Order: sequence, then structure tokens, then C-alpha cells
Amino acid sequence: MTETTRTTVTLNKSYMKLIEELVDVFGPTKAQVITNIVEYFFNDSKNDPLLEKLRARKRKEIIPDKEDLENRIRRYLNKADKIPFNVFVNHLKLDAEYLINHLDEMGDQYNFKIIENKIIKT
Repeated sequence: MTETTRTTVTLNKSYMKLIEELVDVFGPTKAQVITNIVEYFFNDSKNDPLLEKLRARKRKEIIPDKEDLENRIRRYLNKADKIPFNVFVNHLKLDAEYLINHLDEMGDQYNFKIIENKIIKT
């Protein structure tokens, strides 16, 4: 059985009316309809770009802990000589814009360059 967490959702009347119309079509209760809609949204790969934009927005708001970031960079660069830029950004849990803005200082500090969209150890 899947582990679940209960939450409360507040919708305006027009959305609630739509939910009520979907009862028995998309789920037996209003709560199940909302659950199915949310699951459908997250499982649809067409929504991945939007979800990634939202994740990036959150990463921009969170300033990375300098010591933790340094440890992750050192560990990652010890394991590979060439790392695709997007993989490097995802591994570090950073926003790409943040990394680009700090690329010169990070490259000097950790001895890497970007060549053809890859992080290359020097």
C-alpha cells in the first residue's frame, strides 16, 4: 500500500463546482477527484518543464550552504573528469543562473572549466 499524507485544499467556488462534476467520473469522492487530478498532473511528462521552472525558482530563493556546496563539488569532481553542465547543476542542487554567476570563482577554486557545455577538470 502507498504511504499517504492528508492535507486540506481550499478552492474557489467555480473550481469546486468542476470538482463536483467529476465525482463518479474521475473518482468516487471530491477528495479522490482532487487526488487523481494532482497525480495526473505530476505523472504527465508534458508538465515537466513547468515543474522544473518551479523547482528552479525555489532553488533561487535558497542560498546554498557554502561548506556543504564545497563538499559536494569536491566529491563530485573526484569521481569524474567531464560532467555535463546540467548534470553538475542538478547534482549540486543549484540554480543554473547561480552557478553561471559564480562560475569564474568556482572554476578557479576547484580547478575546472566549461568546454562544450561540460565541466572539465583542469
